[in-house]
Amino acid sequence: MTNESSELAPTKESTSDRPVVELVGQTRHKEARIAIATAAGLLEYGVSPSDIVITAVDLDPYEDLLERAAARYELTLAVWTPLNLKRTCPYQFAASLLTVLRVRSDGPLDFETLGEPLRLGWVSPQNQSLDEPLITNNVEELIDHYQGDTLTIAEWKRQIAESDLQGESKRHVIGYLNWLDTQPRQPSPDAFFDTVNPAMEAYEHSVLLSEVDHEPVSELAETLRGFDRTMTLLQSVQQRYSKWLEYGRTDRSWSVLVELLDAFATTLPGRRELPTAAAIDVKEANDMWALEVPYVIAVGLVDTEWPRPIDSAIPSISRAAISQQETIHNSGVRPHSSWTTARDHDHFMSAAAAASDLFVVTRFATDSDGVGQHPSRFIEEIELTHITDGVDDLIADPSMLPEAIVDPVRQEVQE
Repeated sequence: MTNESSELAPTKESTSDRPVVELVGQTRHKEARIAIATAAGLLEYGVSPSDIVITAVDLDPYEDLLERAAARYELTLAVWTPLNLKRTCPYQFAASLLTVLRVRSDGPLDFETLGEPLRLGWVSPQNQSLDEPLITNNVEELIDHYQGDTLTIAEWKRQIAESDLQGESKRHVIGYLNWLDTQPRQPSPDAFFDTVNPAMEAYEHSVLLSEVDHEPVSELAETLRGFDRTMTLLQSVQQRYSKWLEYGRTDRSWSVLVELLDAFATTLPGRRELPTAAAIDVKEANDMWALEVPYVIAVGLVDTEWPRPIDSAIPSISRAAISQQETIHNSGVRPHSSWTTARDHDHFMSAAAAASDLFVVTRFATDSDGVGQHPSRFIEEIELTHITDGVDDLIADPSMLPEAIVDPVRQEVQE
């Protein structure tokens, strides 16, 4: 069988038309600082943020480190990664509304469940005098005060009306309870959308717009994409619910709608992105295909991460035997792409090919336990300039870019 490392290693010709520089930090934390300092240095030499992309085969171990390093150098990052929709506030707001409507249709409900939409920013879709979210601390105090109480909506209205809650807060909670009380218990598809859509639009105007000037770019991107994706999923829920009712597969129920939203959110994840010329894009390597960017910084080029270890329940000897056969194995098992590092190799080559002027690769020398890490096999045959000395100076002062990085920038300026 052909040796996997030599078969998949990038050739010198694949990167010979652009300089390649390798920067090495002692730890992953230091490596992230080096990557961001390199980007900061490029900016000081006049490079536009939109001309730089930082990439990794897997951003999870790097995202927080890169964000913290960016804050240190006062850089803005736009991180493009799979969106964990269920963690976004817009999705949680929509899901909490459906949950309240489901529980309320079944009978009494506790204030912790009842108060979740208030905590997340409910405002009245109809009454403009209730267009400011209730202060979160007030909601928390109500939840603590009524801990253990389970009442119907009508009983909760009487309870709140007789409470010593202050004027505007009392009006807000009673307005919320009145809104809930007018919603159908067994919604049609149209009634479902007529309930949630105005509530989501009011949430957008009252909560999302207030966050535009206060959240970091990456967090804002996640929130805005979370809202857009949630609105799309609510439309998908309405369509599926309508078909199920038409085919007699279900009855009208908020419970079905809660389950559909959860199912769609689990199986149809969105992405978070906020393209802006003022931010440096941070992308996973599988998003680098067919891109062309002057400066690409690829992090995590160690052999335990890029390529990632092969994860298969089938032993390596069996995988090799199956892969060598020209016909399907008598066990019925076919070779799978995850049995090789070919996919990670393709992602690396996409990152390298995307860099039109300079390709910078970084890696860390030791893991968190102090165990030495070998360079990725993908860079072993690349013609590059290897730099370990001077990285501390770069971290301390991004203008101290190594000459191997400064030269391509100077050439671009001269051209």
